[in-house]
Amino acid sequence: MSGNEEACPTCGAVATRKDGYDRRGGQRFRCGECRCRFTATTGTPFSGYRFPPDVIALAVRWYLRFRLSYADVVELLAERGVRVDPSSIYAWVREFAPLYADAARAFRRAVGVRWSVDETYVRVAGEWAYVYRAIDEQGQVIDVYVSSRRASADAAAFFRQAIAATGVVPDEVTTDCAAAYPPALSAVIPGALHETGKAVQQRIERDHQHLKGRLYPTRGFKTLAGARVLCAGHAFLRNLRGGFYDLTQRTAAQTWSASPVCRIWDVLTAELSAR
Repeated sequence: MSGNEEACPTCGAVATRKDGYDRRGGQRFRCGECRCRFTATTGTPFSGYRFPPDVIALAVRWYLRFRLSYADVVELLAERGVRVDPSSIYAWVREFAPLYADAARAFRRAVGVRWSVDETYVRVAGEWAYVYRAIDEQGQVIDVYVSSRRASADAAAFFRQAIAATGVVPDEVTTDCAAAYPPALSAVIPGALHETGKAVQQRIERDHQHLKGRLYPTRGFKTLAGARVLCAGHAFLRNLRGGFYDLTQRTAAQTWSASPVCRIWDVLTAELSAR
């Protein structure tokens, strides 16, 4: 394929030619086989968006990584000559945060078998909701589950979700003395050693502070779905920064002076753009 050709996303043909520009100023192509017109983002998750992938990727990374509101992200983009509405940032985060985590899933390192589990709190529609979280012995965030209740059924749902997401069944689980955990562990992980107490929970309690700090600028959520997206996206960025994804070797050839997370994020953006 020459540098001026793009494979047709509809029929896969490479006999394509340039065919003007779209409303965004991006190059448009026409397939010589099925005659359809397309751009470089057609058929990718970025298709149909007014802004290019690098702007969307930057906004989503900023929002998940730093203690920013949607308005803060809008202001930072405006300083770079990009004018966007806060509602667009909201829509991008809801759509692309799970997609980035999914794109990196195959490169995630296996979690450990010693889990520290606890829940923290977040406001959803003016009411308290519970954020179940777990980390392993290396500090990797295993999974996050947001629920409106604090009951054995919700704790069991969290354990099932974490095992399904990681493929790992823990040998040891430490929790606080909440009554919800023993029945949940008996139902889902009956063979795991269960330890309780304030001292054994200090690691997960300290780790909660990172999430609480990130949630403070939001001043709560309107829906459980919004809380789940941000809590899960924050955990993904934490793991990415912690080196729990084997993606660094894919950025070794890059020469620009950016942080490892920035380079990895660019790799994941390229993965999504190629879908």
